Parts: sequence; structure tokens; C-alpha cells
Amino acid sequence: MGTPRVLILGHSFIRRLHDFIEGDSRHLDLRFHLTASALISWHGVGGRTIAKTVKFDLHILHSFRPDIVIVQLGTNDVTSCSLLQVGSAIEDFVHLLCDLYGVKGVCVCQTIHRRSGVVFNQRVDILTRYLRVFLEPIPYATYWGHRGFWRARNSFFSADGIHLNSRRQYKLYRSLRGAVLESLRVFTNDGNH
Repeated sequence: MGTPRVLILGHSFIRRLHDFIEGDSRHLDLRFHLTASALISWHGVGGRTIAKTVKFDLHILHSFRPDIVIVQLGTNDVTSCSLLQVGSAIEDFVHLLCDLYGVKGVCVCQTIHRRSGVVFNQRVDILTRYLRVFLEPIPYATYWGHRGFWRARNSFFSADGIHLNSRRQYKLYRSLRGAVLESLRVFTNDGNH
């Protein structure tokens, strides 16, 4: 396959993390310090739903031609659609990326809880269970659960209670790095894919 091309695609969490990494003084790297292992590109736009991503952002697939896409979407969908619609839209999006754009592997990342959204967080938990089941049989799809996010203290959130403060940005960075490494392992080294 040569050097795999990895696209990190999502909504405001991805845009904010990208900006945080660029301004970080602890030497975080937009390529996750994997320069020799992969080419990595970021595309995050605030407010993105799955439908808006399909409508407005697929041009990045034409220009970057990723082998692997790490997807951080669903948060904005959970607030406005039924969970069945959200889960089905994510599943359809995975198929679209692979069938139409030739992506070899898609890693769908877990939707992140909010500080004070009991109903929202319950819906996220149901969506998590749905996606684990429905993505599991798709050979070119994996599900990535963000570790260390679920027993979070309020101090991990920014003032809006939705986005992440700097401490949590470091956790998201490490988690996405793990998703990239796992995707590279699964989709470039596994003979079954």
C-alpha cells in the first residue's frame, strides 16, 4: 500500500483539537509523531452532522485520497435525530467512504459525553452499543471507544459544558493517536483486510 494516508474527520472536537495541537507548548504533533508510518490530514468543522459532512466535506476525500478515515461524528446528530437514524447514518457513511471513495478502513470513534446532559449521555451510551454491534461484521470498519472519558469530572469540560478543556484535549489527543495506531495495524498489517 505504500505509506498509508490517514484522514481525521469530524466536527468541532476535531477542529478544536487541531487548533490546540498547533498552539501546544508540550510538543504535540499533528502527525502524532508517526511521520514515517503515515501521512495524516485533519478536517474538522464545527456543527457538522453526518448529513452535512456528506453534503459539504467529501471534497477532502478527492484531494487527500485517504486509505484510512478516523471519524469523530454523531454528537450533533444525537441532539436532533433518533438514535436509529444516527446509527444508520454512520453505518451508511462507512459504506459510502469505502464503496465510493476506495477507503480501505474506517475507524468510528465514540461520541463523547457532556458535563450536564443526563439524557444526552444516556442516548450516547445507547448509540455506543448500537454501533459496536452493527459495525462489528463490516470487515473494513472498527469502533474506537475513547478511554478515560466516562467518569470525567466537570473540570475536564470548557465553560460551555460540551467542549473539552486543555486537560481533556490531551486525553483526546492520546486516544485519537491510539485509534490511528490501531487502524494502521488492522488495515495495513492484517491479511484479512
